Amino acid sequence: MYELVTAAQMKQYDADTIHAIGIPAMVLMERAAAATAEEIRKRFPARSERTGAGKRQVLVVAGCGNNGGDGFAAGRILQEYGYPVSYVLIGDREKCSQETKVQISILERLGVTIGNGLTGQEERREDARAATGSYEIVIDALFGLGLSREVTGRFQEAIAFINKTGAYVVSADIPSGIHADTGKVMGMAVRADLTVTYGYRKLGLFLYPGAEYAGTVLCKKIGISRREGLEAPEAYAYEPSDLRRLPVRRKDGNKGSFGKVLVIAGSAGMYGACQFAALGAYRAGAGLVRVITAKENRELLLSAVPEALIDTYGVTFPQEALESALSWADCVVIGPGLGTDMQACRLMEYVWKHCRLPLIVDADGLNILSEHDNWIDRAAEPGREVWLTPHMGELSRLTKKSIKCCKEEMLSTVREYAAAHQLVVVGKDARTVVGGPTGELYINTSGNDGMATGGSGDVLAGLLAGLVAQGMRGMDAACMAVYVHGLAGDGAAARQSAYCMMAGDLLRELPRVFTKGGNVR
Repeated sequence: MYELVTAAQMKQYDADTIHAIGIPAMVLMERAAAATAEEIRKRFPARSERTGAGKRQVLVVAGCGNNGGDGFAAGRILQEYGYPVSYVLIGDREKCSQETKVQISILERLGVTIGNGLTGQEERREDARAATGSYEIVIDALFGLGLSREVTGRFQEAIAFINKTGAYVVSADIPSGIHADTGKVMGMAVRADLTVTYGYRKLGLFLYPGAEYAGTVLCKKIGISRREGLEAPEAYAYEPSDLRRLPVRRKDGNKGSFGKVLVIAGSAGMYGACQFAALGAYRAGAGLVRVITAKENRELLLSAVPEALIDTYGVTFPQEALESALSWADCVVIGPGLGTDMQACRLMEYVWKHCRLPLIVDADGLNILSEHDNWIDRAAEPGREVWLTPHMGELSRLTKKSIKCCKEEMLSTVREYAAAHQLVVVGKDARTVVGGPTGELYINTSGNDGMATGGSGDVLAGLLAGLVAQGMRGMDAACMAVYVHGLAGDGAAARQSAYCMMAGDLLRELPRVFTKGGNVR
């Protein structure tokens, strides 16, 4: 698991390291530069020619802040290893930070000439070099974490220049032009191939569109740490080692040991939704799955999921079947393909008011819930556990905010709704965000655009239920479900391309993901 921070949090940790712990800012800058140079050297080893021809040509484009100092120092270190490096300062030298002025002074004492912006004759010279592909590597060190307004003028021109070089672009800490907290493009931004970030990962590197501009992100430790008493990181994310958190499978277990999932889903003709949810639960390790669905779906569902127990309903409300199933189950999923007609509303109302089992509400269940604002207060009743799994349209209906607002303010929207109603919200988007009842936030970094296909969300709902049935709870269950779901998507995309993916491919990939978890003991 790793932590994601805002610009303000990172600056707080940085200042504490310098002033309270006593590590000088120049030491941190040298460590950051060394980490950046090391990653460049790994990817582009220096060539052995003694003449300039054929060597790795590097251009450092730096700003006046400490980010510029990181870039200047990284270029100097590369020079020590034989890389020919050119340097350009974008901005007024007198406005440079003290540390960046020192880095410039060091370079000048070494006989290096630093260009003063990409303007006039120098811009034409650099344009010509770029056009001939002279630069193999560009180090982007224009802006760090403090950018809060649109990029304009010579800075915009410098970013445009970097993007058209055709070189391998390495951004120091964050691509210039990306907002460190939101991932927003501030007018124009550098498109990096690699971003080497320092100390902690920044939110803007993982939220879109920033994630797209950042390329591969590596976080390097340079001596900055968060001590007790400082503000906690804004969010966290999982990595492959977190698969160890999966429920342990006891070798002497039986189908009752691994939990019973009730899936209430599928209006007439929508058997696919309950099929995917039921199979998702089974693939997650649930021992038994029972489905309540419209009678028209029975034969097709029996054929698709013969392992499931199936109850059906018609025009008559199936209260007896519901009572029996709720007394049997360990957790409940309601909503996939359920519809929003009168019968669906009655099913949702009954379950919402009478179910005290762990409850996952998805799809049409959320749409019905959004039409009954007074129901949501029941989510916070003692002993009740609820997970909501909305995509952006459903989140908009629940929160009464526009879809645009939900997307732009995803973190605060999910966090506030989850805390206000004391439940877990899984806000599904290109970056799924999970919010918990005490304000915690998880940002999922697995998955890809191939998962934007019908039935994918139904698989996730079932997968979450399968984990809950085996004893996982709260944020742990939701975070693991979306992470595993995304890993299955990544595996499927690697095998057959994101273009071709369907929900069934996620189900076929899940066994490979769980195998990596090593959770059988």
